[in-house]
Amino acid sequence: MNIIGNKFKIDLGMAKATLDIHSDTSLTFTIIEQNGNVVNISETVETNMVELRPQLFQVTWKEENGKTITQVQDYENEIVFSNVTLPNGQFINLKGTLKQAHK
Repeated sequence: MNIIGNKFKIDLGMAKATLDIHSDTSLTFTIIEQNGNVVNISETVETNMVELRPQLFQVTWKEENGKTITQVQDYENEIVFSNVTLPNGQFINLKGTLKQAHK
């Protein structure tokens, strides 16, 4: 499966989002739920994607609010590990599911 040009749903428990992967240097994330509340926060970010093995990627980006994100996205096993550094330095580790969104 080629991830470029596809959309994926991420469920990290405390947050649910979609990823629209435009290229190996750009994606749009949309947070659709946060702490049980429906939200609609969207941002297109510049990314760095490294393929670690087929269907396993390390993806990093920095958001406008200063958060930095490092994810290990395992498309074969539908798992995502997300590491977030907040602007105040707090570090958060999350694990969740990663599934292709139906078009």
